[in-house]
Order: sequence, then structure tokens, then C-alpha cells
Amino acid sequence: MVNFIKRDKDDIYAKPILGFLFKNQKFLLSLKIAVSVLFVYALYFGFAHTGKDNTFTTAVFWGIFWSLFMVLTLPTFGRIFCGICPHGFMGKYITKYGLKKTMPKWMQNRFIGVLLLVFGWWGIYYMFPGLFRTPQGTAILFTVMTLIAFVIYFLYKDMSYCKYVCPIGTLTRAYAKLSFTWLGTYKSACNECRTFECATACPYNLKPFTFDNRNSMTDCTLCMDCSSACEAVSFKFKKPSFSLFSKLQPLKAEVWAYILILASISISMSFHHGIGRSNAADIMIWSKTAEFFKNYIDFGSIDTIGLFAFVYALIFTISAAIIGMFIASKILKKDFNATFYDLGYSYAPLFILGSIAHSLEVFFTKGYEHITEGFAYGFGFSLDVAPLASRGDSWLHIFGLLKWVAVIWAFIILYKRVKLLNVPKLRKIAAFPFAASLIIFFIGVNMYTGYIFKTYGKASSGHANHSSAQKRFQGTAENLKSSDTTALKKPDIKDTLYFSQTNPAIKKKTYGGGHYSRIPVKKVWPVFKDAKGKENCLGTIDAELYLLDANLNTTKIAHSKEPGCKSISFKMPDNGYYNLFYIDKKVQDDTLFVKTAKYEIMRFNHSNDAVYDKEKMAAHSIKEASFDIVRLRDDDETFYHNLYSGENIRVQVLLDGKAVEGADIALSTKTGWLKSLKTDKDGVASFMLINDYFPKWSEFDKRHKNEFLLTASYTKNVSENEGSKDYKKIRYTATYPSFYYPNSSQYSSYSYGLAAAIIAMIASGFAIFWYRSTREKPFKEVRFNEEN
Repeated sequence: MVNFIKRDKDDIYAKPILGFLFKNQKFLLSLKIAVSVLFVYALYFGFAHTGKDNTFTTAVFWGIFWSLFMVLTLPTFGRIFCGICPHGFMGKYITKYGLKKTMPKWMQNRFIGVLLLVFGWWGIYYMFPGLFRTPQGTAILFTVMTLIAFVIYFLYKDMSYCKYVCPIGTLTRAYAKLSFTWLGTYKSACNECRTFECATACPYNLKPFTFDNRNSMTDCTLCMDCSSACEAVSFKFKKPSFSLFSKLQPLKAEVWAYILILASISISMSFHHGIGRSNAADIMIWSKTAEFFKNYIDFGSIDTIGLFAFVYALIFTISAAIIGMFIASKILKKDFNATFYDLGYSYAPLFILGSIAHSLEVFFTKGYEHITEGFAYGFGFSLDVAPLASRGDSWLHIFGLLKWVAVIWAFIILYKRVKLLNVPKLRKIAAFPFAASLIIFFIGVNMYTGYIFKTYGKASSGHANHSSAQKRFQGTAENLKSSDTTALKKPDIKDTLYFSQTNPAIKKKTYGGGHYSRIPVKKVWPVFKDAKGKENCLGTIDAELYLLDANLNTTKIAHSKEPGCKSISFKMPDNGYYNLFYIDKKVQDDTLFVKTAKYEIMRFNHSNDAVYDKEKMAAHSIKEASFDIVRLRDDDETFYHNLYSGENIRVQVLLDGKAVEGADIALSTKTGWLKSLKTDKDGVASFMLINDYFPKWSEFDKRHKNEFLLTASYTKNVSENEGSKDYKKIRYTATYPSFYYPNSSQYSSYSYGLAAAIIAMIASGFAIFWYRSTREKPFKEVRFNEEN
């Protein structure tokens, strides 16, 4: 063992910051524990909160782990994702105290993991696009994989799950060859070593001191355990993909991983999600095949076009690789297998760089928003952020250049590997274009996709031939039909009108809002309840609409122009409260009815320059609203304020900008609970927000929104001096909808229960370990030297 060594300049361990990040064992252990805790919490959250509101679980697994972190790190720093993987981290300890059996030969097959990824994930993804994208589906998928991993870790030695069964094990090993880092050792120190601590410390039973001579890091996951055992271990910067420029021992599964992953992701996506969004989608062979088989087979809910796009992508990609390499092998007069697996490493950059381009574009257009808001949701607070870019921003096109960088890189690797062959130069030149057949096919698919869009144009409905898209279109048409202006009920003058975040004409509950031009937009619908208690939208709006923005500016706005239910949308560019007013005045039966419907929402983007201005954030009304309800703020309110059950909400009723005493005000919830009060001399009324949420313990959602509606009314008789010949009294009504969350005490018991279960599991593990370590063993394996 070496305790000190003078490191080379290109050694990452010699760099102060990078050395700490990649070598400090306390930091690495803390990082692995944190990632594992996040992993387990995301799984639990996926089971506990199964609704689409739970964006946390999908943000962790599909936003960060895959594809952003793994795709970005593989061709740069290598397999550092595997180094902090929760499966590998926990599996190391499970294997340590497990049975340590040798995995059967039939299971020591790296194609198991590759085929699980290709068919078990991507095949199912194209057939059932939304199956694993829900919080519960994601949690089930990773829980099953975790249980399988733990069983294999317990049964077999040398982290065999990571090597052979893990769906991304062979994939990460293959694509890590493109990285610009290399874990090896200082040869001068290793020449005199007789203890080999680096190999002893490796949980995968690898020998880091052989990596340089073999030109392969084999199954190294960069867990960095060896670096703590011996200072002779190095982690150096190298030229990208340098190991592919010299001779190496080919691994068949790696080459097939390049081919199958390219087909499953890049080519299939180009067919289904690329060309599938064009007006030529219906004439593509995969669409025609899907329509043909539908005449004979009932596919049910399977996305047949996605299925056959995936099948044809596999057929075309595999054919391009095999046919091209077969011809090249004949020209080179080399064995086909030797040619195929030696030159096949040139395919490595095609998928991974294209995926980086896609991942970065998605991150800037929606990934950042999804991840940030998802983590906020997972840890119990609300957050509203705008995406960093919008589709169509010209600077995003720079990411598209990466796929052409991948093509150039692939040609360079192929050139270097062909150069290593011991054959005449003319044969190398003649064989090169055939050996590059898959690279040329990749270029052709990208150029053909561009040609299709240029010639036929983009389909207005996204996936022009996607069955679920057609269903959505039909559903939208039905909603428009059912909400035709002539068919909508008209409110009576005495009906209570208020704002709703959902369109009552659409059965599926979807909240209105979004981001346009990177500015959040809120969409609401004015609604009323009929005699049966059913919500109805308005087909026409003849009232005045005003918006009081975060800077206390009042503007008059218009409603939507589309047929059916009318809605109102407004932008929220700044942090603060936005108040929307619906003001209607009508005379009937000697009474002037003055209606004010109000909707208040706070926008906060969590930027560092956000300042909570108490004057602007205080409750405000507008002069146009003669009768209004304002929610009084607490002194300690901040941008993070939310209402919770058990708390009091204080509101004030204003008439012509002044507090009104004796006004009737009521708070009602969706479940029918109602509390009525009268305002005091200051126009104030206080309500306690009751616990109105009683789900099953397994279905508790701490982000559940208990919606409520405040309704105030006041009647004023008009004297002869101030009255009008059209009315003798004025009937004022105002509404204010909002919501509150369950109190933390309601779900803390569940947290305590989960904590108790985890503690019990850990205690059981220690008990098993103590039993196995203290029991009397009848036999003991020893080593001896027969020569002595």
C-alpha cells in the first residue's frame, strides 16, 4: 500500500476542488446516503401521492436521474452515476453480509440487462406511453427493480447484479468509453506492490492496477473505494474516447448496446415523435402497417403506431449495421464477427450526443420548471417558476449541432479503428463507407426528417396519427359541442357568481394556466350554481372585468372569444398578488343588484431579487368594485404563506372602499360545510378553517387542496335624495374563492409510522448481522501453500 505519491498534473485527485469531490470518502459517503434517501423518499411519495399533482416522483427519476444527470455525465466524467447509484451503494452492504454464491453461468450474460432496457422499458414505453410516466407507475417500476436487485445482491457475490442484470449496467459501461476521465494506477508504485489493497477494497472484485495495460476499466463504476485504500490509484483527464483509438478486447454486449439503444431511442423517436408530428405521418410504413394489422387484431389500448415505429427502427438499424459490416468484412478479408465487434465501437457517439442535445433542450424549455416545482411539491411548499426558454428560441438550435458532432466523432473513431487493422490501405479505403453504414443511416434519418417537415409541414395537432391524440381531439370537440353558447344555462340575477380554476363543461379536471413567452399565465372561468347545485359556466359575459396587478396597477381586460364557456386569462410577470374582478350591475324589481366576483392569486418565482413589499402585498381593492371582500394579511406573512386547516382566516367587507358593519358573510366548502357570520364594526369576520379532509391513511395527500368560497351580501335602502327612479334598494354580493391545505399534524403520524418502520428494518438488519457473525461455524475455509 502506498501512503503518499506525487501526482501528475492531469490527475484529478491533485486538483483541490475536484479532488475533494471525487476522492474525499466522507463527502462521497454523505452524497451516496443523500441520494439513497432521496431515492427511497421519491418511491414512498409515488405510492402515497398517486395523482398527477405529484410531480416530485417523476422529477426525481425522469427529470434528474434519467436522462439529465446520466446522459450528461456518461460521455464526460464516465460512470459517476453508477458510483452514487442507490442500488450499488446499498447493494455493497447487502452483498457483504449475503450468501456470496457464484452467479450461475446462464445468468452471467450481459445481454440480460441490455434486453431488459430495450424491450422491458422502451418496447413497453412505445406501446403504452403513459404507463411508467405516472407517479405510481414510476414508483412500482423502480420498487420492483430494487427488490430484484436486493435479492441478487444477497444471493451472489461481486456485485453481479450491476454487471449482468442491471438494465443500465452494460449501457453505462459501453458509453463511458467516450469520457475524458480514466481511473488507473501509477505503474512505478504498483511494480513493487505485493498486497494489492486497491483490488481488495473493490466490491466488484476488479483489479485497478491492470486497467492501463488492458486498455479497459471493465466494470468499474467509479465508486472510488479503491482510492481510499491506496494513494497509487489515479483518476486522470484523458482525450475523449482515447481508449477506442487503440487495441482493446471487444465486448459483444457493448457493441449491441450501441446499436439497440440507437434504434430504441434516437431512430424510434425520429420515426414516432419526429416524423409522427408531420402531415406525412399517415403515409409512413409503420403507420400503414399498424392500420393493416388493426383489421385483424384487436390491440386494445396499445399505441400500435408507436409499436411498429419501434419495430421498424430496430429492423432498419440492425440491418444497416449488419449488412454494411458484412460487406466491409468481405472487402477486408476478415472474419465477420471480428470486423463487426472491432469496428462497431465507432457507433458509440451517435446516441449519447444526440441525447445530450435533446436533454438540454428539454431542460431549458420545461425540465427546469418540472424539476424545481416537483421538488417544491415533494418537500411541502408551493413554487411557481417559468421555463428558462420557450420552443422556437433561436439559441436552442445550437444544441442540434451536437448530433453532427456525434457523426464526426463516430467517423474519427471508425478511421482510427480501421487504421489498426493489418490489411492493405486500398482495402481499408474501400471498406470504410460500408463499415460506416450505420453512421450514414443515422445521417439519412436526420436529413429525411428535415425533408419531411420542409415538404409536408408540421401537423397542427402534434402527433398527426397518434391514437391518443385523436381521442383528445375528439374529446375537445365534444366539449365544445356540449358547451355551445345556445345550450348553456343563463344565470338568474339572484344566482351567486364566482371564479373557478376549472372549466365545468369538461369532465376531466384540469387547472387553467401555463407559461407563454416565459411569463406565467393564469386562466379562470366565471361560474354559477343552479338549483341542483351543479356548476355552470357562462356563454356570454356582459360584465366589466378588471385586473389589479402586483404593482397595484388597474387595467380593464377582456374575456376569451372562443365559443362555449367563457374564460379570462391574464399574465403574471412580477412577483406578488394579482386580483381579478368581475363587476356586474343590473336592475330588477326595484332593486339594483351589484355583483362582485373576485379571484386572488400570488405569484412567486423564488428568484434572489424577490422582495416581499408589505405595502404591495397587503389586501387591496379597486374603486370600480363598490362591494368587495379582502383577506387581511398576518404580520409575519411571506412569499411562502399558505393556509392550513386549524388556522383562522380574517376577511374584511368593504362598501365603497369603507368597512361595512353587519354584512352577512359565509364560508362554504366543497363538501357542504357552511359557517355564517356578520361583520363587526370594522367590517371584519374571522373563520376557522376546519379539517374537511378524511382520506384513507394510505391515500393521504398533504398537498390536497380544500377549496372554499367566501360569499358576502349586504342590502342598502336608497333614500329619495340619493335614489333613482329605477330602484329603491341596492343588493350587494361579493365572492372570494380560495383553498387551504391539511395541517401538518394530520399527516405527521404517517411520517412517524414510516420512520418507525425504517428503524425496525434497520434494527432487523443489525440483528441478522449479529446472529451471522456470532454463530459458531463448524467449518472454516483456510488457504495454505502446498509447496511448504
